[in-house]
Amino acid sequence: MRIAEYLAKVDGLYEEQRLAAIPGRRELLSSIVGKGRSVLDIGCGTGLLACELLRANNEVWGVEINTGAVEQARARGLRVKQADVEEGLPFEDEYFDFVHVGAVLESLYDTRHFLEECRRVLKRDGHLVVSTWNLNSLRNRLRVLRGRYLTELGAYPEDHGGGHLRVFNLEKLKELCAEAGFEVQIAQGLPYLHGHDRWLDRPVQWAARIAPGLAPWLVVTASPRGV
Repeated sequence: MRIAEYLAKVDGLYEEQRLAAIPGRRELLSSIVGKGRSVLDIGCGTGLLACELLRANNEVWGVEINTGAVEQARARGLRVKQADVEEGLPFEDEYFDFVHVGAVLESLYDTRHFLEECRRVLKRDGHLVVSTWNLNSLRNRLRVLRGRYLTELGAYPEDHGGGHLRVFNLEKLKELCAEAGFEVQIAQGLPYLHGHDRWLDRPVQWAARIAPGLAPWLVVTASPRGV
């Protein structure tokens, strides 16, 4: 099964709720976008985050590949186009003030082409916001020392993170953005632990604030280069 087929069929509601529950994620995204802007939320799922932006008087569109998620998002009042983003974004050039890419890059093969498409639909003074799991998080570094498997990776589709093709750290995100014509302006980290490893709560929260490159969840804000 190819990744697009898997994502189109898999029930991602649990994963969406898990990602939406990352401490501070909703608040951070809302503070970056603000109010009264045009926003594209790629991989919007059922619209949990996009609807938050919609309530802030933003013009919000979503893109999602999963049929069930598209139906739920539309039922929430969100305008959504169903599409495989690796084939391009179904929007006009220079339309959006913000493009939000949340937990999408991990599942794409041609990440450079995808970000070039994000640049195409962004206004010249627009902003790209990308968030993803961090391969080099403090948590993963400690797990390696203990001989354990890295978080957010899997060996097969049903395994936790098994739908991911890519993994990123802060350096690789900056490199990828640069290759697609973006310049990263702000890099931020958010803490997230669930179920186990609770003894790491305090050091992970501290690291996320002080050193984004050690945080479990990375958020970078970038602008088209040369603007």
